[in-house]
Amino acid sequence: MQNGMNINNQNNLSLKQMLRAKYASSRNNLLLVVAFTVINLILLVTNSNTYFLFSAYIPYALVDLGMFLCGKYPQEFYADFGNMEFVDNSFFVTMLVIAIIIILVYFLSWLFSKKYKVGWLILSLVFFVIDAIAMLLYIGFSTEIIIDVVFHIWVIVSLSLGISNYYKLKKLPDDFSDVPMETVENYVSAENVAQESAEQKQFKNADFSAKHKVLAQGEILGHTVIYRRVKRTNELIVDGVVYDEIETLVETSHTLTAKIDGHIITAGYDGKFHSFIKIGNEIVTKKIRVF
Repeated sequence: MQNGMNINNQNNLSLKQMLRAKYASSRNNLLLVVAFTVINLILLVTNSNTYFLFSAYIPYALVDLGMFLCGKYPQEFYADFGNMEFVDNSFFVTMLVIAIIIILVYFLSWLFSKKYKVGWLILSLVFFVIDAIAMLLYIGFSTEIIIDVVFHIWVIVSLSLGISNYYKLKKLPDDFSDVPMETVENYVSAENVAQESAEQKQFKNADFSAKHKVLAQGEILGHTVIYRRVKRTNELIVDGVVYDEIETLVETSHTLTAKIDGHIITAGYDGKFHSFIKIGNEIVTKKIRVF
């Protein structure tokens, strides 16, 4: 059996290292939100006219409202509001405390998600989605807040990817610690497809009387595996049963998957010159594609 990848290549990160790095990147972005939100609140309460992006909106808006209603802005700020009556200073303190609690939730989410407690990262995602909705509802969409909107989308996507990478990491078996990073998407998607195959697909027997072209064939763990094309359909056949198929008019790179005896078997076309059959990450057979 030919090894399709050099798992000892020190220039490649392992799957687990790559997923952990992406998870850590999401957490670091969350910490940036905490840092810039704290900085903006300090600038706000000190009546500085400076505002940094990459900040959560709700904590800033709450303190801003408290300062406005309690008369904490310079006197000229209220020139257009006539004889405005200010509320008690306790309202400002309340708004400030609520803002600090929200920031604390983000900080604790960053802190406790370090040991892969993904629930905290999910909590921060929920909070930030609410933050984005509140911003749009309160301010409305305008060209003035485009950068803020883009930032909120960026953070939401980053946190979502962090959560996704955690679950991908959780799916990896222990013996995948040295598998090169470029196989991660194939492995995880293959695992998902294999589960769907086992639970949902109605398998059919291959029709060997139909005109077909064998693109690759091999023996895996005592099973006969055939990757073939019948008219416009490519099939992955194991012991005469079609486990996966794809219909294409013009062939592009693709992977077909089957789960046999707890092992992931894949076959497909690399989009260049070869058909292949693999078990896990090891190539069983690789054949030059002649069209």
